[in-house]
Amino acid sequence: MRAGRLKHRITIEKPELIKDEFGQPTKTWVTVCQTRAAIDPISGKEFFAAQQINNAINYKITIRYRPGIKSQFRVKYKDRTFEIHAPLNPREANRELLLMCEEHET
Repeated sequence: MRAGRLKHRITIEKPELIKDEFGQPTKTWVTVCQTRAAIDPISGKEFFAAQQINNAINYKITIRYRPGIKSQFRVKYKDRTFEIHAPLNPREANRELLLMCEEHET
């Protein structure tokens, strides 16, 4: 992996349940790590939901290998949020991690 491709600074977050002031569980996002990444669009699709046009764009986000990244996590880049669908470890070499993600635009 060439380090020059990893030009975007991202934050990987995981969901965590905490109790609010009324004792009700509430989902919040906790930072797992901040790292450098390459963000590459793969495909896009447009669909209608609740009488709104929504755009879903699929991305491949490449980072250096880091154990413990799961499909329940998400990636934040500036004001954008990417849902991780699958973290892939090519050839099980533990050199890089490919995060197959989806970003929704409304």
